Amino acid sequence: MMPVLDRFGVLDTLRSDTRLRSTPVIVLTAKILTRNDMARMQKGVAAVLGNALFTEAEVIDQVVGALTRAKRLGGEAQRVARQAMAYIHEHYAEPVSRGDLARQLAVSERCLTRCFRAETGLTPVGYLTRYRVFRAQTLLEETTLSATEIGLACGFSDRSCFGRVFQREVGVLPGAYHRGEHRAETRAKP
Repeated sequence: MMPVLDRFGVLDTLRSDTRLRSTPVIVLTAKILTRNDMARMQKGVAAVLGNALFTEAEVIDQVVGALTRAKRLGGEAQRVARQAMAYIHEHYAEPVSRGDLARQLAVSERCLTRCFRAETGLTPVGYLTRYRVFRAQTLLEETTLSATEIGLACGFSDRSCFGRVFQREVGVLPGAYHRGEHRAETRAKP
């Protein structure tokens, strides 16, 4: 969403300048990232964080890790986790299990979870749930679909599951969020 260079142009510019080549980069995005996007960000990007998917503390942990060089750039764990993230972004509305993700990436479920946790601090299923809730929030704000329709469109198996998970993650029920009640609560907080 940048006016002159896109995120890949910025990365290319940083990597072509010898003075900036070793600067850790953290990508924070609200866009759906494809496998190609993730592959292009494999070199030189310390972390890829979905906007609104991570808590403030989790973002700070990622930044500290990048600044202290705790993460090895371009490693196998990073590659596996980013491929899994891309798959989740592209297939979140479908039934997706940890086993499905592992099969898609040709790794064991244990390896997938270990790599994903090392890269993001979350399990793959935890990330999938947060991503589904994020997509639901967007639809609740931008469409007139019912909360039930949105929950189903975002991959939740039924209305009650969607309501329970959404309330746990966001703090209000989907219907209340749809009516804008979350905005009133946010403004009321000091």
